[in-house]
Amino acid sequence: MMPLILAALLAGLLAGCSVIPKSEPVRLFTLPAPTLPASNETIRELTLRVDTPGASAPLDGRRLLIMPTPGEFQAYGGARWRDDAPRLLRDHLIEALRRDGRLAAVIDDTGRARSEAALTSHLGAFHVRYREGTPEVVVRLDVQLLDDRSREVRASRRVEAVVTSNDESLDAVVAAFGRAADQLAVEVVDWTLSTLD
Repeated sequence: MMPLILAALLAGLLAGCSVIPKSEPVRLFTLPAPTLPASNETIRELTLRVDTPGASAPLDGRRLLIMPTPGEFQAYGGARWRDDAPRLLRDHLIEALRRDGRLAAVIDDTGRARSEAALTSHLGAFHVRYREGTPEVVVRLDVQLLDDRSREVRASRRVEAVVTSNDESLDAVVAAFGRAADQLAVEVVDWTLSTLD
């Protein structure tokens, strides 16, 4: 009889409180939409495909990364990007090219539409680093413009944006990622359009 009473008391205690601590909710972030203005130039009857950048770990994941010392990656706790970093940046570039409006169509690498040219790239940096105690965001892409029929490289370039965060808070850091992605997009859009001439 006593073991049954103890079992009932234990079950009641466990139902009333949990011994497992509640985890903090994970905040999901995305890059803000590009702020590039529309171009007034004539639309070119050309379809450009923007491929998802290649990336090595940990840059290919959804963690918001910080490099407190050279060569060491850490991640912000309780925060994730809504998608992995290469796809976030691909979507940002596509939206920037579409807003620019100088191309007839801009597509991603998930569709089956034909394209005359392709923008391929490798993501070399997408993280926060500290310089003299101040956090700054670094985004770097090595981009190549390909002729989609011959697959020959028409041109290649390294593009990097470095933006200082207003402070160390997560919201300020994410805003700095947005400004860095915008700077990078401006360079990539202008370089791509001038190379296609």
